[in-house]
Order: sequence, then C-alpha cells, then structure tokens
Amino acid sequence: MIIIADSSPLISLAIIHKLHLLKDIFQEIIVPNSVFEEIIKSERKYSSQLDEWSKPFVKKCNNIEAFNAYRISLGKGESEAIVLSKENRNSILLLDDKKARKVAKYENLKVIGTIGILISAKEKGLISEINSSLKLLEENDIHLSKSLIRKALEMTGEGSDSA
Repeated sequence: MIIIADSSPLISLAIIHKLHLLKDIFQEIIVPNSVFEEIIKSERKYSSQLDEWSKPFVKKCNNIEAFNAYRISLGKGESEAIVLSKENRNSILLLDDKKARKVAKYENLKVIGTIGILISAKEKGLISEINSSLKLLEENDIHLSKSLIRKALEMTGEGSDSA
C-alpha cells in the first residue's frame, strides 16, 4: 500500500520521533513536492530532520489542472496530495486537516491521520502504547480534541481515564 503524506502529520510524527512507522507500515511513501517545500522551511521546527527523511519520497503530481482546481479551497500540500492519490489509485492519504479530509472523502479516497497511524502501529506491535505520543503532541501545541484522544485510547485498550 502507498501512503501519500501531507505536512501536518509528517511534522507530528517528527515531533514524537515516529516517522519510521510510515516505512514500517507502508510499502511506498510519497511526499508531494509542495509538502516537501513546506516542511523544509528553515524557520519550521524539525525542518532539517524532515528534509533528510523526506527527500527520497518526493514526487510531483502530473495533473496541474486538477491541482489548480483544488487550490481554490485547499492549501498547496493538501491539493497536491489529493491529486497524487487520484493518480496512485492504490494509496491512502495521510491528512489531519478537516477540510482536506472532507474533500478527499468526497472524492472516495482513503484517508488516515496521525492518530490512525499510531493506532495501526500499536495493532501491528510496532509500538507498545500511544498515550505518551499523544501527550507529547499536545505539549508541542498540536491540537487534538479530547474526544479524539479518548476514542484513540479506548481503541488501543489504554483506557479513557488517561485523556
């Protein structure tokens, strides 16, 4: 399976030192060129780590007309990720942005978020728990709703009283 990653989940996974999970779970990783340009900006936290990690996976979309159409309502990274997902039918979009997720689902594209990656990694035995990662994300100003945290902890058997 191919994963096509947007910037927010990549940044989140870098914060919690879990970028390696994408290689462990998926056969192929695609980082849209627009996403790469966004995550390597020098003023961004983790930009040098993301630059080094992402380089082998960078790819541009072919359908510029579709990219420009999505750009009317979405950012460059989300737009290119959606177009690349349409160009790579056997793919999953790694998106956290609600608006972009809504568009992707409307287009019948498969979507997973950062927390979904953590849940999948725990289910596959790649990590032993997700609670510490969720706390670290919150400590680094990554907004997670209490209900989402509670649901994720319940799904992984880590209990709802931890949120």
